[in-house]
Amino acid sequence: MTELTLHISNDTAARLAPIQQQLPQLLQQIAQSVPVDRPAAVASPPKTAYPVYNEFLDFLLTAPSPQEIMAFKVSAAAQSRLRELLEKNRDNRLTDAEQGELDAYEQVEYVMTLLKAKAHRQLKQQDENEHYE
Repeated sequence: MTELTLHISNDTAARLAPIQQQLPQLLQQIAQSVPVDRPAAVASPPKTAYPVYNEFLDFLLTAPSPQEIMAFKVSAAAQSRLRELLEKNRDNRLTDAEQGELDAYEQVEYVMTLLKAKAHRQLKQQDENEHYE
């Protein structure tokens, strides 16, 4: 196993503290979603991360409850951009940068699906526990 050290601000560390135990699993899931034939495109994103990544990370930094995770949707602007990218993809008009951006949307969707499934299980378990009390 490889150890990974990240240098982040104290504020970011404090915000990530509630999900600290989940970070290795989340990073592994993101890494597994990177297409084998496109690792360079995702491994070295532009200097400013894709907006959907920032939106997703900002959401995670709020330490959302299971209910908030279940309700999460990307912003209307992100949804509009995704529709635009999908249309260009259907017409085979994506640039490499746009393909990377579309890949970012797919990765965020994949991780959110996993988070929502876990939140759903947690909420179901809470409901069952309350029912038996």
